Amino acid sequence: MKLFRLKFRSALHVDSRGSGEPESAEEFVRSDTLSAALALSWAVLFPEDAPGVFSDPPFKVSSAFPYAGSTLLFPAPAWNIWRQTAKLQPHGPKNAHEADVRSLQIRKDLKKVRWLSCPLFEQVLQGGRIGRDEVELLPGGIAVSSTELRGTELLGSGAAPWVLSERQRVSVDRLGVPGGEGLFFFALQFFAPDAGLFFLADAAKGQDGRLRAALDFLGDQGLGADRSSGLGSFEVCSEEEFESFAAAGKGWVTLSLYNPDPKEDLQGLTAKTAYGLTTRSGWIHQSTLGRPPIRAFTEGSYFSLRPEGRIVPMLDQTLITELRQTLNLRIGHSAPRDFRAFAVPCAEPPELMEAAS
Repeated sequence: MKLFRLKFRSALHVDSRGSGEPESAEEFVRSDTLSAALALSWAVLFPEDAPGVFSDPPFKVSSAFPYAGSTLLFPAPAWNIWRQTAKLQPHGPKNAHEADVRSLQIRKDLKKVRWLSCPLFEQVLQGGRIGRDEVELLPGGIAVSSTELRGTELLGSGAAPWVLSERQRVSVDRLGVPGGEGLFFFALQFFAPDAGLFFLADAAKGQDGRLRAALDFLGDQGLGADRSSGLGSFEVCSEEEFESFAAAGKGWVTLSLYNPDPKEDLQGLTAKTAYGLTTRSGWIHQSTLGRPPIRAFTEGSYFSLRPEGRIVPMLDQTLITELRQTLNLRIGHSAPRDFRAFAVPCAEPPELMEAAS
């Protein structure tokens, strides 16, 4: 298993939910978007592998999560990972009210946590819970241990590793005249100099070199929207072997989006489960065609069995032929989306409810 760190040379805009709202953007790159981008780069560099690289990619990737300095940030799991806060001891009616307000504020703060540092994430995978007094909460919904905070200059400064901002833009017609609703805002994500995104990858035997070549090419081409304007450009600042988490258990936690294959044992997968759901849509490359929406389990979902997932084709062969003839679109594949699960072992979370049969 390889770990790649990406350092962005420019701002990033990723919104593969198909919202159609340029002022909204995601803070990280989902696995289906990253896999599709790598497959397109692979096909350009190694055309002899197309279209098989789309329908059956010789690699599997996680979503691309943030990092800050040497600290890797993983998604907060879908279940309650926090140890119950000790009840504050009130002294008198006024102090009782203050204790209740303080306890409520603690719960609100913990609900905002979206990212866990690697040691905290591994603690959760081993079946442990985290106490409020064990962590430091940082801007961006980040939780790290006090030791990590002292050892990382970027996080220790209190500055956010990334920021989302909006830039005003105007749409004009071919004569350069603004339209009636020409003004709009465009969301951009900027990373600190020592921050970026990382992802985990497993390549088929003998394909590591081609995966790295496709990733380098993708960095020059750019990731996300407005690549022709220079957005989304990055360099691979490190490639290293990643040792799997030291967690033992019968369960699995996803680090990617996951859409179950009909052949999978759904009853066994969800015997005990905790999950989030999202809808994925967007646009098909080199066309004005929108992808039909697909529901998928989010990163940080727990399943009782190892999830496998599937690759979902967006277009059938009849429609591809019709689009070529009527619209002259250069589509040589079914525009598949990769929803294979990238999962790691996990101990069964405490107090997890059994799914109703």
